[in-house]
Amino acid sequence: MHVKVSKNGRIVIPKEIRETLGIKEGLNFKIRLEGKKIILEPLSEPPKEIFIKAGDNITEPMIREAKERSDKSKKLLEALGIE
Repeated sequence: MHVKVSKNGRIVIPKEIRETLGIKEGLNFKIRLEGKKIILEPLSEPPKEIFIKAGDNITEPMIREAKERSDKSKKLLEALGIE
């Protein structure tokens, strides 16, 4: 099966492949290179029901402790955009 790249750099994933893989509109992908291959991996989001609402009185002490504990924690928090 062949696809063509548009002038905007877009390609269309053929319907047969989308249906086989369950790819729906709005699905996000991680894209990476392996040699000369382009790898697309669907990013599935965790179910919303696993999250709870936590106020600053819960999160701030946890973040402060993580910052104080180790460089790895600091790097992780920085990567998450928390300073």
